[in-house]
Amino acid sequence: MRNRRYQVLRILALVAFVSITIGCKKEPAQQQSSSSSSQAVPAVPMKPVEKAPVPAVASAAAEGKTQMAQPAVKLEGLTWIKGEPVVFQEGKVYVVEFWATWCGPCKTTIPHLTEVQKKFKDQGVTVVGISNEARSIEKVKAFVAEQGDNMNYTVAVDVAGTVEAGYMKAYQQLGIPTAFIVDGAGKVVWYGHPLADMDEVLTQVIAGTFDMASYATAKAEREALQRKVHASIMEYITGLRDGKPVEQTRPIADKLIETAPADILNQIAWFMLTELDEANRDYPTALKLAEKANNLTEGKEASLLDTYALALFKNGKIKEAVDAQTKAIELAENNIQMQDELKARLDEFKAAMKQ
Repeated sequence: MRNRRYQVLRILALVAFVSITIGCKKEPAQQQSSSSSSQAVPAVPMKPVEKAPVPAVASAAAEGKTQMAQPAVKLEGLTWIKGEPVVFQEGKVYVVEFWATWCGPCKTTIPHLTEVQKKFKDQGVTVVGISNEARSIEKVKAFVAEQGDNMNYTVAVDVAGTVEAGYMKAYQQLGIPTAFIVDGAGKVVWYGHPLADMDEVLTQVIAGTFDMASYATAKAEREALQRKVHASIMEYITGLRDGKPVEQTRPIADKLIETAPADILNQIAWFMLTELDEANRDYPTALKLAEKANNLTEGKEASLLDTYALALFKNGKIKEAVDAQTKAIELAENNIQMQDELKARLDEFKAAMKQ
């Protein structure tokens, strides 16, 4: 099982400006390589390109954000580490991703990019991973060699900085991994985290059905909702930490239950159940959060069921907790480490039943 303390780190990332000092715990069970998992693998700030000075084209591009549907910068001036040099061809689609060997989230997305290359190869898609580690080419080569088939797509190093400038700087992207989709007309039509909705967009681009205007509108609406949810999370978590009475915090939780996705509800519930000072724990509300998260996933996620079971237990519903935890263990049958942890908690629940 992944480090469960990582889950609350995601909560902390949302409240970083409110001097958060609490611990961290528990990630949702198995992240999917799909459009819904972007939050699980956050981007990290890019290190400066290792070759200076950056060419004039970079400075010009950085002055203003490039608009979508502009011609993609050619992949020239690169040192190719794996695969043949890529030249954009009409009718072909490309995923140009920026990464680095030192970037943890980048390493996490590598298997997915390999999956994308395999899945869409016969449909004319080429995936290219580009690092800016010009002074560490041998390190990049060793890293790629070590990855083997796990990193089964074209890889290059941007030794001049012009490609990074034409994508990352031109579109004002400051964190990696970041991927760009170049359509059959050689234009950039999408950019974002490789584990965001890239696959969905890529499928539409290949089919010629991608509507950039509609996508932009929908994305703006999603981001507006996310900002509201994040604001509520900040207000709620800080309220809990400050020991505000439940009369003040519960209405905020009710809003989150209506709007937040399952993984966020699960994270907050786990934080309340395990990380918060005992005196500030609102167990009834934690149960509501965990129950909604479990319902949203139709009771099919072991990690969420685990949280739900603990919430039931803390609220005195011991038999229900045993039933939920037993099901969680069944769902985690392919994860021995996770099963061991879940079984230990189940033993605790069963022991309480005998008292």
